[in-house]
Amino acid sequence: MTIFRNFENYKKEIKLASIQNACVEMELYSIVASLIRESKNKCKLSIRDVTSRRKTKISKKYYGESGFPDFIVLDQKFEKSEILGCIEIKRPYKVIDENDSQIIGHLKSFKRVIYTNGIVWLFRGFNDDTSRDIILGTKTKNNEIEWKEQKSWDDLLRKIDTLKWY
Repeated sequence: MTIFRNFENYKKEIKLASIQNACVEMELYSIVASLIRESKNKCKLSIRDVTSRRKTKISKKYYGESGFPDFIVLDQKFEKSEILGCIEIKRPYKVIDENDSQIIGHLKSFKRVIYTNGIVWLFRGFNDDTSRDIILGTKTKNNEIEWKEQKSWDDLLRKIDTLKWY
């Protein structure tokens, strides 16, 4: 088990990121990528960070209706990899709204989207029962996170482990 597949470690890392670096969006990139890469998912996935890509001949395939997502999910072919979906990450204190134009654009462009602020996880475009959202906690009036029980975390890991990307 990796450090981020443990709920206590995950919560601690989010809190440290918040205290030490105002929990900017990029603080979650390595955490979320680790959760996806190290899942027990049977789909062979390649997760590529495209957050700082520029629109070039090579990268234009990663540019969608809402611009570049944070991560592109591809199959593991070395030549002519297929784009399977994308991941969009927001800072933990940003409200996640499924009607946000960014998620709608990514869904149109990339078909499958994980949209998260690390606390709320939305799964859109998957053909199975993965459109159910996972909420790990809520923001309090004091800008703290009130975390839910371990079951929510277990549900998230199970969902990530069983996503059908293709």
